[in-house]
Amino acid sequence: MSSPLFQIEIITPKRVLYQNHILAAFIPGILGNFEILNGHAPLISSMAIGEIRVREEDGYEVAFAAGGGFAEVHDNKVLIFAETCEKASDIDINRAKQTNERILQNMIDRASYDPDQMLQAIRRSINRIRIATKYTEQHHR
Repeated sequence: MSSPLFQIEIITPKRVLYQNHILAAFIPGILGNFEILNGHAPLISSMAIGEIRVREEDGYEVAFAAGGGFAEVHDNKVLIFAETCEKASDIDINRAKQTNERILQNMIDRASYDPDQMLQAIRRSINRIRIATKYTEQHHR
């Protein structure tokens, strides 16, 4: 009987954030969320700003706030290349809220205002706050 586990790596421009053998991955695709299990068909998908969750071998789920990127699946391995990504338990909610307020203030002041960049920054900021709050309340690791 083959193992239900497969390998995942979550990579940002700065570092390999997470590397493990897991049971499942839940990824925010641009056309909707999707789940990866052992034996999944090869695929490459753009990734939206959203929540990545991985179910570890012991059944615990670890969540990450992702700022977009893409995912590649092949040979029972998932590579996630994220523009930004943080483990939910590492997000400082107060700092995330301050960042969100600063972004909104920059929009009001219109100092170096690029609407597309500001919209993406707001989406990433709200995503971080939402995920950190959700997992702080649920006491996930």
